[in-house]
Amino acid sequence: MLVAVVTVLAACLSRVEPPAAPVATPVSPQGAVSQDRLMATLRAIPTKRAALGDKEHRQGLLQTEQWIQDQLKDAGLTAVPHEFAWTTSMLEMAIRSETGSATKPPAGETPQPQRLWRNYTVDLAGTDLPREVFILSCHYDAVPNSPGADDNGTGVAAAIELARSLKDFKTRRTIRLAFFTLEEVGLIGSIEYVKSRRDLWKSVNPKVDPAKEETIIGMASMEMLGFYTDKPDSQKSPIPKVGDFTPPTVGDFIAMAGISKFRAFSQRLTAELKAAEPELKVFTLDFLPFAPPDLLRSDHAPFLAAGVPAVILSDTANFRNANYHRPTDTSETIDATRFTRTVRGLAGAAYVLAEPVAVPSATPPSPGK
Repeated sequence: MLVAVVTVLAACLSRVEPPAAPVATPVSPQGAVSQDRLMATLRAIPTKRAALGDKEHRQGLLQTEQWIQDQLKDAGLTAVPHEFAWTTSMLEMAIRSETGSATKPPAGETPQPQRLWRNYTVDLAGTDLPREVFILSCHYDAVPNSPGADDNGTGVAAAIELARSLKDFKTRRTIRLAFFTLEEVGLIGSIEYVKSRRDLWKSVNPKVDPAKEETIIGMASMEMLGFYTDKPDSQKSPIPKVGDFTPPTVGDFIAMAGISKFRAFSQRLTAELKAAEPELKVFTLDFLPFAPPDLLRSDHAPFLAAGVPAVILSDTANFRNANYHRPTDTSETIDATRFTRTVRGLAGAAYVLAEPVAVPSATPPSPGK
C-alpha cells in the first residue's frame, strides 16, 4: 500500500510544470522600444494620404487620422484633435470635379467637411512642471502617388512607438507628441497649430495669464528617419564646406539641424540621443544664425519663427534618398536596425529632457528585438 501511494505521488510530482521564466522589464524607455512593433506599425500606415491627391487619397488621409487615434487608444492614450479650415484653388478644383459643387463656401460660412483638417496631440503629462513641454512631432500626410514610407511614415511610426514606450515612465515635464497634417502643402498644420497656441507662450505674449502659460523647452520635428546607406558619395549637402564645417559624404547618420540661437538645446538633445543609444550616429548642424530654405522644409519652421527652440531630425530626404516623393518610397527601403536606433535614442533623450522622477508606475511592454 505504501509503495502504491509513493508511486502515485511521484507521478503527480513529475507532472508539475516548472516555474515560468520571469518576463524582462525594461529599465528605460529606450529599452521598451520594439523593432518588430515599430516596423509593423510603419507597414500598417495607409499608403494613400494626400490632401491634393484624388478622392481616394483624401479618404486615405481621413483613414490615417482614425488609424492614429486607434493606435493611441490601444496604448491607453487619447489623441486630442485640433481642427482648422483650409483650402486652395487646386483643392477646390478637385472637389468641384468630384462633387459637382459650383463654388467654395462664401467668406464666413461654416467650411464643408472637405475643407476641415485636424492635427492631433497626446500629452504624457509632467508631474510637478506640466506646463514645461518638450514636443516631438511628425506629419502624417504624404504626396500623391507615393506610399510615403520614409516621408513621413517613419515619423508617424516613431511617434506612436514613443507614446507606447514613454507612457509608463513619469517625468516632471510634459512630453507632447504631435501629429500634424498638410505638411506637404506648405506646413499648414503646424502653422495653424502654432497660431492656436502662441498666445500661451510668454516669449510671444508677455501678458499671458500665468495660470495658462506654457513654456516649450524644445521642439523636434521627426521628418524621415529610416533611410541609411554606407555607399561612398551617397550623401549630398545643402551647405557647402565653410571654415571648419565639412559636409559628410556617406548617408549613414541621422541629421539634426537648428540655428545658433538655440544651440544649447540642439547640443543637449544631440548628447542625450548618443547617451541613450551609443551606436546611433548623429550629425548636428547648428552653427548658422539663420536656417537656409532647405533646412526649413518641415514642421519645426513655424516654431522657430515663433521664437521656440526647434530642430529637424531627418535622414536628409532627397539629399540621400532617391525614393523621395516617388512611388518607390516603400517600407522595404527602410533600414530597420538604424531606424530603431534613432527611435530608441529619441525615447531616452525625451525622458531625460523631461526629467525623470520615478520608476514606471505600470509594467511597460517587453523589450524589443
